[in-house]
Amino acid sequence: MDTRNKEWNIKVVFITFYKFSVTELMNKSAIRKLRRKFALIAFVSFMGIMLVMGTMIYLFNLYTTNKQIRAVLNYIVENDGDISKKDPEEQEREEEKSQNEFDRFLTDVFGTGVSDSPELRYRTRYFSVKFTMEKNILWKNTNNVAAITTEEAEDYAFQALLAGQTYGTYDRYTYQIEEFDNGALVVFVDCEQQHAVSKRLLNIILGFVAVGAVAMFILVTLLSKRMIQPEIRNAERQKQFITNAGHELKTPLAVIRANTELEMMLSGENEWNQSTLRQTEQMTKLIQDLIMIARADETGETESYTDVDISAAVREAADSLSPLAQQADKTMKLDIADGIILRSQEGHIRQLAALLIDNAIKYCDDNGTIVTELSAKGKNIRLVVANDYKKGAGVDYNRFFERFYRAEESHGGEKSGYGIGLSIAESIVKRYRGSINASWSSGMIRFTCILRSE
Repeated sequence: MDTRNKEWNIKVVFITFYKFSVTELMNKSAIRKLRRKFALIAFVSFMGIMLVMGTMIYLFNLYTTNKQIRAVLNYIVENDGDISKKDPEEQEREEEKSQNEFDRFLTDVFGTGVSDSPELRYRTRYFSVKFTMEKNILWKNTNNVAAITTEEAEDYAFQALLAGQTYGTYDRYTYQIEEFDNGALVVFVDCEQQHAVSKRLLNIILGFVAVGAVAMFILVTLLSKRMIQPEIRNAERQKQFITNAGHELKTPLAVIRANTELEMMLSGENEWNQSTLRQTEQMTKLIQDLIMIARADETGETESYTDVDISAAVREAADSLSPLAQQADKTMKLDIADGIILRSQEGHIRQLAALLIDNAIKYCDDNGTIVTELSAKGKNIRLVVANDYKKGAGVDYNRFFERFYRAEESHGGEKSGYGIGLSIAESIVKRYRGSINASWSSGMIRFTCILRSE
């Protein structure tokens, strides 16, 4: 009984310790990706806010400018095309009667109405032409504009009538047409100054957005780099701790294994010392796998990569596990295209295939079939390992790549291992800018890896 308690205590301590340590580990590569994502989100958010605010300012300015131009045109039309003798106080009283609350607010705050200043009649550049119903000119007023002759005023007025719109622009002037019982009045106002102000405002907004974008980019880059430094140091310490602790734990495991084997030689084998020996072997493999994950999470140097015939590597991994499948009364089928080359480390590909095939053998239905496929299309290399798994409906396959996750009830019973083989496979795939996913259909579970060649 003491042997069983000792075995159980060791197992609980190791599993709890490593599950916490490796699950919390964030490697430097992941932290850098997080930094880039944070910087991108912050930059895009800032730019979005700047553009929205700038656009709103510009559009509101454009709206108020057009509102003011329409107010001036209406004012001139109401005075029959000539404001030289209009009493401003009378106009103000008329506007107060006709304006709603919003228009009055715009008039008071943004000056979208007609100013009651007597200078209005002198500073407004306009001209007007009145027509009969037969489009004959009754009179024309060009006293308040210097850039337009009477002949040009007539031509502008005819062009406005031909356009068929009661309000529009022609050249640098904005016009309004008001029809009467005996004809029509066409009024033109020089809006060059207002449009110049709007254009200048747009240039200012774009300039501020550009300067803000540069400043934000520099600020986010500096701050994000400073923010992730503690996380990088913490990740390095965690990785170093896991590696060192893994090496240190090999010694007591070796001692436990030696003592158990000695006990079996002296006292004979029983269910307790056999179980202890099995758990010791599993714990040794667990430590090796955890160290491998800690190292595999780093990007690694690609200088050691060579052109590898991964068709041969996958076939070799399948052949090495074929006796295990035969022993479990399971059939293995291979569909591996020849001559597929990937710049990689041969050991990585062989290990990836072995992990997936071993997992398929372990969880395949009794007397089931394991299928291994390898193909290439363009720069994508596709490795698929599938096995019969009739009870696979409704299983959360996204969690299969979480470290230490093992859906016991879904896998069909107690299996050896600690659920990190697929996590190692995912780490290997990521080294080659690839992806891995699990899916189920027609009674088979499939693990699909996409590796990208250069």
